[in-house]
Amino acid sequence: MTAAQVKAFIPVDITDAMLVSSNLAEPAGTEPAWVAGTYAEFDQVSVITANSHLVYESLENGNTDNPSTLPRTKWILKSYTNRWRQFEWNRGLPSVGGSPMITTIRPGSRINAVVLIGIKAAVAEVIVQDGIGGAEVLHITQDLLARHAMTPYEIAFSPFIYETVFATFDVPPVADPVVTVRLTHPDGVCQLDRFAIGMAVDIGEVEWNTVAEAENYSDITYEAGKAVFDPAPSMPGLEMQLEIEAKRVNRALQFKGLANGKAVVWSAMHNIDNYRQMHVLIGPYQRFRFTTQNHRLSQINLKIRGI
Repeated sequence: MTAAQVKAFIPVDITDAMLVSSNLAEPAGTEPAWVAGTYAEFDQVSVITANSHLVYESLENGNTDNPSTLPRTKWILKSYTNRWRQFEWNRGLPSVGGSPMITTIRPGSRINAVVLIGIKAAVAEVIVQDGIGGAEVLHITQDLLARHAMTPYEIAFSPFIYETVFATFDVPPVADPVVTVRLTHPDGVCQLDRFAIGMAVDIGEVEWNTVAEAENYSDITYEAGKAVFDPAPSMPGLEMQLEIEAKRVNRALQFKGLANGKAVVWSAMHNIDNYRQMHVLIGPYQRFRFTTQNHRLSQINLKIRGI
């Protein structure tokens, strides 16, 4: 596999039956199960049923005896529960837990990719076994501590940081993969935005001049010579030109159809340390345009919005 190959997959939706174990409590202390009573504005409660692990937030004070799912004027759906947020593809909220934070899943189908996005940990360990208690087919321990220092001054004074992305597309396609992720951090707290697995496909070869951007949704109000900044997190984006052999175009077209309107995990140049962080993200495509160059080659213009 070339380092510049773009890999993509639609992450497997994890069900109750697929979650083998997790050391994250459910419900978490900040999301107690809903019971009849009176809730204040911003109180959060959880409603946990089969394959549904949801957190709702009260919209008003004196919210008395109203089930959290109805009426909509009383509650708003906020997210999955803390244990399950790492498997929530359409919202960017992390699962947070003590160190070590350990999750094991069993998808029941072959996979070749494991991608972790939005990691807060010093070390990420990924283990894949062939069945419960079966032989290990992959074991990667990734030290996430990094220090991007080049000059003597930077070496002396630049702070250490932690990488936030892990990606492997080398999972042996065993029939019954069991995937364990173990995160550790010296400050005792870990978090993970996305724990995604799936069967990745090659989309094409990256041409140079990729564009990684961050769209800023902060609000700045100007009034009488004053500016008020209301900060909001920026959202990542990625735009790439790809080259693809004509014999692979129909496969890419098929993936385009399957991925339409869905959160997809994308990775380009994940084997290049300096580029991995900005070329791995999850989100829908905004543009997936094919241009036929000749009978042998086509180009793909791909634009992705991160979630």
